Amino acid sequence: MKQIDEEVLIKGAKNGDKECFRELVLLYQDQAYRIAYRMMGNQEDAKDATQESFIKIYRSLHTFKEESNFSTWMYRIVNNTCLDLLRKRKRRKEIPIEGTGGKDGEEYEIPIEDPGDGPEVLLQAKSLQEAMKIALWEISEEYRTAVILRDLEQFSYQEIAEIMKISQGTVKSRINRGRIQLREKLTAYLEE
Repeated sequence: MKQIDEEVLIKGAKNGDKECFRELVLLYQDQAYRIAYRMMGNQEDAKDATQESFIKIYRSLHTFKEESNFSTWMYRIVNNTCLDLLRKRKRRKEIPIEGTGGKDGEEYEIPIEDPGDGPEVLLQAKSLQEAMKIALWEISEEYRTAVILRDLEQFSYQEIAEIMKISQGTVKSRINRGRIQLREKLTAYLEE
């Protein structure tokens, strides 16, 4: 049912129906924002990246050929928009990291095991989360993107390959190397 509705919305949006495009945005905006937030590292940049992505999607919708899933095509644009903005940011030497994000400013968390009830353990878990966020920003961009899409957004290898325009083998390699880089960055913290 959703697929048929999506096809109708895509055809309508391609024909200039702004209401159909608005419905597509509503359908995908939350996940697009989550991807942007995880790649950009803060709410404001994520909002800007999401908005800029949807502007690009609207302008290039006529180029979507329905050979792949619309969501994959859209997430590729979100990914590329974030990468472009990150490259611009690197030129300015900024690396913002926030403790909140997601919908309605809720706490942004990297999933870790439940540490228990003690305040000391909770503080250690919070420190580990912060260390993981910082470490994620310290690994190379191509590995960070692959790890975010796989481990945090739960995309399949095939979907990541389509989004990043690389082979599945390269996806697996980048995820593996990204995880190794993350582990190396966290080793010093875990030994403390």
